[in-house]
Amino acid sequence: MLPEQEIIDEILNFFSDKFEAKLNQKGFKYAAYKKQWLNKINLNENSQDEAKTKQTVKKLQEHIIKQFGAKRIKIEANVAENMTLRFQSEETKSFELDSSKLMAFDILDVQTGCAIEISLADAFAEFFKVVLKGLLDSRVKKVYFCMRNHNYKSTKHGSVGKSGYIKLATSAMVNQYIQLAKLYKLEIILIDLFPECNV
Repeated sequence: MLPEQEIIDEILNFFSDKFEAKLNQKGFKYAAYKKQWLNKINLNENSQDEAKTKQTVKKLQEHIIKQFGAKRIKIEANVAENMTLRFQSEETKSFELDSSKLMAFDILDVQTGCAIEISLADAFAEFFKVVLKGLLDSRVKKVYFCMRNHNYKSTKHGSVGKSGYIKLATSAMVNQYIQLAKLYKLEIILIDLFPECNV
């Protein structure tokens, strides 16, 4: 078993009772928040998706740090934190990097060098930011990109039928980026948080 597998299992277990499978207008299953979960985080079905995502990820982070401890787990770990230049020269003497102004990883397992990103909204759009973050941080050897199938709101042109995990897992372009990242010694693993939608 991989050393980070216990964290991934804990994340999957955390999400196992947060969603229920529903069908969108085009007949694709998606993972909708259960009413009981929304009540628990003081939200409802009509709450903004951003609020649902933020509260759910926050509860997950609290749960993971409680399970594995702050020595191993960093929450909202800034990209390139404490990194310095590999090569020093006259031109780089004044180089300063304020990593607090950069993006952060949802969860960073410092013991294994694994970054874990949770996408509960538009995973396709977030994927490319996740790749960039992983490539820019020398601590990170693997990125686990965890997502659900998300239901886009209908537009006047008709909603997209598939999103989230299905869209990424079946995208030739995404697969090429995953292969390309390996050239830079970065492994990217896609995780379906609610596989019931894909049966």
